[in-house]
Amino acid sequence: MKIVLVGYRATGKSTVGRLLAAKLKIPFWDTDLLVEESLGVPIKEIVALHGWEFFRAREKEALQKLVNEAAGVIATGGGIVLASENMDSLKLMGVVFWLDAPLADIVDRLQNDPQTDARRPQFTDGNLVQETVDVLRERIPLYEKAADFKVYIGGKSAEQVAEEILGIGKEEKFKNPFRGK
Repeated sequence: MKIVLVGYRATGKSTVGRLLAAKLKIPFWDTDLLVEESLGVPIKEIVALHGWEFFRAREKEALQKLVNEAAGVIATGGGIVLASENMDSLKLMGVVFWLDAPLADIVDRLQNDPQTDARRPQFTDGNLVQETVDVLRERIPLYEKAADFKVYIGGKSAEQVAEEILGIGKEEKFKNPFRGK
């Protein structure tokens, strides 16, 4: 079984995922990095050259490659929930945690993250705040539908979020790779 992290961009999925994988001594995969590695260029370039539809198809392929892997932690791209097939795969693979952050935190992280300009393509031609509001309006119901558990990350460090996820795993009655650890 796998721990799957979903949520909007800049909510810490990769950082928290790496922490969880290290604590549990299991593999870590990041679907965005898998796509970039397979094509040899950043997502921003992939989208500029081929469009969002092409990227989403590569994202789906990356996710499907992880279906048969043993226990591990998967950090997904923020838009992975846009395809119902992806949502089905996520549910079958493991326990899905939605990392939910306040709008102000997301915008602040995106504005202050040097990776934003280099790797993250904008979804619209609008300003970052309005774009984030509009995209979240569409995606929040999808994150809710995909998630087994919602983890609010506002005001928490990545370490605190990882510990909260581990705590949920120990308390819940689902089969999981981290019970009792």
